[in-house]
Amino acid sequence: MYKLTILLLTILEARITYMAFYLESLKFSNFLILHGLVALVLFFPNQYNKRDIFMSNRLTVAIPFVGIFLYLIDLVFFRGNDFKVVEEGFDFEKYLDKEKFLKEVELREELKLIGANTKGIDEKKEFITKLKPRDIKIRVRMLKKGLVDKDIEVVHYSAVVFNQLSENFEKQLKKYKKLYNKSKLRKDFQNLIGFYGKYLEVGILEGEILKVYREDYIKLLEERILIDDELEDHIKILGMYITLKNYSEAEKRGEKLLEKYINNSRIYEIMAKVYYESDNLEGLKKIYYECLKRDIDNSEVLENIFKICGIER
Repeated sequence: MYKLTILLLTILEARITYMAFYLESLKFSNFLILHGLVALVLFFPNQYNKRDIFMSNRLTVAIPFVGIFLYLIDLVFFRGNDFKVVEEGFDFEKYLDKEKFLKEVELREELKLIGANTKGIDEKKEFITKLKPRDIKIRVRMLKKGLVDKDIEVVHYSAVVFNQLSENFEKQLKKYKKLYNKSKLRKDFQNLIGFYGKYLEVGILEGEILKVYREDYIKLLEERILIDDELEDHIKILGMYITLKNYSEAEKRGEKLLEKYINNSRIYEIMAKVYYESDNLEGLKKIYYECLKRDIDNSEVLENIFKICGIER
């Protein structure tokens, strides 16, 4: 029984060492706690098994050092030379909802690194493959910069990575669609719409393809409204119509929403944007007088639009 305990604890020690130093999925502090518990379990039975003290004590100390040694070997000889274009397990969703951590000026400086004439091909390729900012939009812009580089190899690497990103986004989108079509749950729809919206924003899609995806996004929202009529989905459709510059459809939907939500300031704000971007001064005046009539608190956006058009309280 004692030897079986020694064996099981040795396996546990090896496992937590592997998780802590190789997978990096276990915090070092947690590793120390678990290692200490293993050491205690190995130590106390020694009082009754004096002949095994030497072996068990050496096991308690030796296994972590083996793990650390393997970790250092991996770090020095393997990770430093890992120039794979894209890792198979690249977590795209991890980057989607993070706050922007680079200011525009800093971003410009990062983008210059790809096109700088003083940089060699190897340095540019390493930059493209290894630098992964938390904001996926920045990564896409970096890759697009690489696509117009003077070095053909850099262009090739950028194209490969860009296509890989696009393919993975497509796979993720199909996964969310399949899950929602199967469950029809609001939670799964929110995940699908959230991912869809980010996919449209990151800059991978362009031109007519982007337009088609935006229209599909609207259809998906329309489908959801038939099941569960939520104001947020209407507002997303309005925003997409503005992006597509389909002001006539935006006006129709917005006017219907104003009839239903007569005191909702967000809808007034969106409709002011629609009329402003479509150069519809009469529509803006209508929104202005409705705000006065219903005592709607003007947001900063509304105030600025009214001032630009010469309409003030």
